[in-house]
Amino acid sequence: MSEVPPPAAVRLIRPAIYAGVLVCLVGAALVSGKLELGLPLVAEVILLATGVAILAFGLLASLSWRSVQAAMANEAAGIAPLPYDDEDDEDD
Repeated sequence: MSEVPPPAAVRLIRPAIYAGVLVCLVGAALVSGKLELGLPLVAEVILLATGVAILAFGLLASLSWRSVQAAMANEAAGIAPLPYDDEDDEDD
């Protein structure tokens, strides 16, 4: 099986995790009052939420890429996915 090049988002995983953690820490320091920049509380909370969102992107992209790699490895090894049987699901 030929090696599939990773998509562009995969190159952003590690920097996104690091940036997300850094922005979360700065936002938490601002909200708790440990760091003063003169920003209103709304801006500090938005900064904290942005850090959490960037961190979530990094973690979800990492998880998604690992599952894609596992699926490609299973396909190369000849392991087929289990068929979905919807006859057992009767929600009446």
